[in-house]
This record gives sequence, C-alpha cells and structure tokens, in this order.
Amino acid sequence: MPSAEECDFLIGTGPDAPSLAKGHGVELIWDGEGLEEGVVVAGCSPAGMALAIASRESDPRLVAVAHPDLTEGSGHVVRFPDPIGASPVADSTYANRRVAMAKSPNRFAACLAVGAGRSVTIVDDGAFLSGIALAAGIDLAQEGPTLAFDHALTYLETAAAMGLLMAEDR
Repeated sequence: MPSAEECDFLIGTGPDAPSLAKGHGVELIWDGEGLEEGVVVAGCSPAGMALAIASRESDPRLVAVAHPDLTEGSGHVVRFPDPIGASPVADSTYANRRVAMAKSPNRFAACLAVGAGRSVTIVDDGAFLSGIALAAGIDLAQEGPTLAFDHALTYLETAAAMGLLMAEDR
C-alpha cells in the first residue's frame, strides 16, 4: 500500500502488521493476541471469536478452535460439529487464556464454547470465518485499545450482521 493517508484504520494479520501500520501512522485492527503500540483492537481471530462466545457463558468448561491453518494437535480429542468431527487438540493459550487448538481436516473451521448447560458453535469456511473475525473488530475501534472478546456482545453481533451464524445445543 503506497499510502494510508485517507484511512481511519488498517486491518491486518500476522506478526508484522503492527509495525507496518505504525509505519503508515494509522491504527490497526489485528488478529494478534496482544495490544501492541498502534493496535486499537486485537484478538480479531477465530480464537478470539471462541473466547467471545465463551465469555457469554456463566461457566465455560471448554474453549476450542479448529482451523485448516493450525497445526495438528497431539493431546486429547475434542468433538467439533460436522464436517470437522473429532480432532486431536493441543492445549494452548491465546491472550493468556486457555484455548484448545486443532487442525481442521478440511477447509472448514469451528469455534466452540461448552458451558454447564449448553454448547455454542460457529462452523464455516476457514477463510470466511477468519475474515469475519478480523473485520468484526471495526465496531470496537472506538473502545480501543482493547481486545475484541472483552466486548463480546458487540463483537459477536457485528460478526452475525456480516453473515456469521452461531448454533446452540442444550
């Protein structure tokens, strides 16, 4: 991008995005897990989306993500809805919170939060889910600097308005 002069925000992915946005002098909406200098909203990723879903539960017992871009887990198995199914997960952290991460066996991705009385899931094309998770951070820019899942309701409502569907199972 030659100039970001007329941009209010940049939306970026990957570890180099904060320094690139800083070089343009524009605040960043980012899929990274931390609030670095110049980042106005972070955590705009499938893992951040799963944490947002989990934050709406009174007693979240499991937060998990399956995505084609993740590495294969070697720990226990989590049952994601079809078309992903049972997948080995790696116990991991995202923004200092526990999230089980699995490599999806196909192009689909899932965000899963299991609470005491229900499970809430998002399943969609991996690229679409990642894009919506990133773009949904735009409605939180006025709150920043912040983590997307710290404003879960607004973040999830924005994602739903952009076409992401969530399912609940009791």
